[in-house]
Amino acid sequence: MLAAVLAATASAAVDPAVVQARYDAARDREEALLRAPQRDLATLRRVRAEIAWAERYDFRPRWRGAREVPHTPLPPSARRARGPRATDAELAARLGALGRGYDGWAAFWVHDLSTGATAGWNADARFPAASTVKLGALAAALRAYAPRPERSPLWYDLRQLAGWSSNLAANRITARLGLARVHTALRGLGMSASTYPGPYRVGTSVADAPKPPPIRTWRVTTARDLGLALYALHGAAAGNRYLARRTGLTQRLARLALELLLDGSAAGDNAGLIRPFLGRVPLAQKNGWTSELRATAAIVYADRGPKIVVALVYRPRLPRSEALALGRRFAALVRP
Repeated sequence: MLAAVLAATASAAVDPAVVQARYDAARDREEALLRAPQRDLATLRRVRAEIAWAERYDFRPRWRGAREVPHTPLPPSARRARGPRATDAELAARLGALGRGYDGWAAFWVHDLSTGATAGWNADARFPAASTVKLGALAAALRAYAPRPERSPLWYDLRQLAGWSSNLAANRITARLGLARVHTALRGLGMSASTYPGPYRVGTSVADAPKPPPIRTWRVTTARDLGLALYALHGAAAGNRYLARRTGLTQRLARLALELLLDGSAAGDNAGLIRPFLGRVPLAQKNGWTSELRATAAIVYADRGPKIVVALVYRPRLPRSEALALGRRFAALVRP
């Protein structure tokens, strides 16, 4: 009997729902303690240890971000924000050759923010979204707690979502705000083909779609959607009033969103598909990964001008090395 009880307890300790519940309770307690007239430092340390335990289960990397406002300002080139204009036919042809030559499924989107030129291949094919659609949760929380989200009870979660793609944080934000607000934020970012059906598991077309992958998830996105979302944030941050109204984000909030993405961890999977091949160029990026997918949506802030680049790679039992090999070739095509 005792063995059975211990086994059940051990099983519950690693149940994703239990981990999420313990994280949520600890985060709620932390916020209450921080707002108390006098802080109980001993209890605060215990609560933060509980948060750290849950985050270790969610595979938090060695990243020091906590509650501070990010100290990575937008580069001067961020002022350039031309919307999509003519297609770069030569680059589109090269992207097509890269995609067709891959023994799996891939999609690409590129938007030069200095000239407005765009290029893509398979950009409207729906792929598993993994963590990339957490951009909707990020925008929803910034909207909900305007004008000072850094003073909100979700600020720590926003830092973790943007910093290392925390499922715990994304789920807490969604539970607090409701799925409807996340869906509204996705649409405001221009992500009309993307979905956000519900919580993440903790610890885990007619246009340009010549090669859509098989889909076994309700959480989907496209390369073009991700590119449009980053353009919406970038344009609002540069002072585009139409995009500010559509996203519901003031210029300051859009800049804050990009600074959060700039300040993220570059360790392991969160390094993405192109950062390893672009040197020290600043990247505001959102990555996603599963055993079948690697995805990177990034704004590359090069001195010669910013560029949005999106790459999605899918294949059952996809090795990370294989996805990075394709990422290297993609980076060579879009290198500033």
